[in-house]
Amino acid sequence: MNNLKHIDHGIYTIDHIKYINYNLKNENVKTKEYVKDNTLAIENEKIAYIQVIHDRNPIIYVTTPKMFCPFGLSKKGYTMNLQFSNYKTDPHMNSFFEFIKNIEYQQMAHIGISEDSIENYISQIQYDKDDVYDPSLVVKLPFKYNKFEVDIYNDKFPISIFNIQKFMSMTCDIYIDKIWKFNDRFICKWKVRNIYVH
Repeated sequence: MNNLKHIDHGIYTIDHIKYINYNLKNENVKTKEYVKDNTLAIENEKIAYIQVIHDRNPIIYVTTPKMFCPFGLSKKGYTMNLQFSNYKTDPHMNSFFEFIKNIEYQQMAHIGISEDSIENYISQIQYDKDDVYDPSLVVKLPFKYNKFEVDIYNDKFPISIFNIQKFMSMTCDIYIDKIWKFNDRFICKWKVRNIYVH
């Protein structure tokens, strides 16, 4: 587990997370240029993305607790779910769940989303409709220039991203950097940088 960043979510004060809105200056040019805009995001039709900032750092990195991957790797969009197992009884998991949830609430408030317009924000927390299973966090494995920007480790055997199976337990370094507007809805995906498989 030495390759992980070991950044506990407890180091972050959610009130210190700020957001800066950027509009695309001219969509008809090849080199994209963005300009700041303080208009309420939900009312700004030109908004391209919202930069997440914590104490001048444009990325929020956090190391997850040991989590359960119930469905394995989804090859559609290269995502996986990390379950908040026993979050009702495990104080550390509960604290991590609240941290993720409160960041989403803070983002909605910044965007200008109320209960009436909640469908305009795509939460990355998935709940079981029947409330049988604990909720899970959808995380994306970044894939650029034909390769994953993710390192995966195990102490006992060699492993690759495509070896991620259902029911594996793992600890991950995950991060957010931007909220994107996509089809008139806002989305902030947690992306994976490192995976340690237990």
